[in-house]
Amino acid sequence: MAVFAFVSMYIMPAAGVLFIVALLRAIKKIVQGKSYSAEVFWSSVLFAGIVWTISVTNLLTD
Repeated sequence: MAVFAFVSMYIMPAAGVLFIVALLRAIKKIVQGKSYSAEVFWSSVLFAGIVWTISVTNLLTD
């Protein structure tokens, strides 16, 4: 449980910032008409990691 609490407190805020950066890059590429599949992949991975870590931490603290 301590590992998930540590990850939730210190790593997930950085992952949240990277998630927003990936989405902004995707929007920029959409406007320019370029392919944005890499940004969609990384934003999906980051979002899944954020949600999974929050969920597991919540389940372990109950």
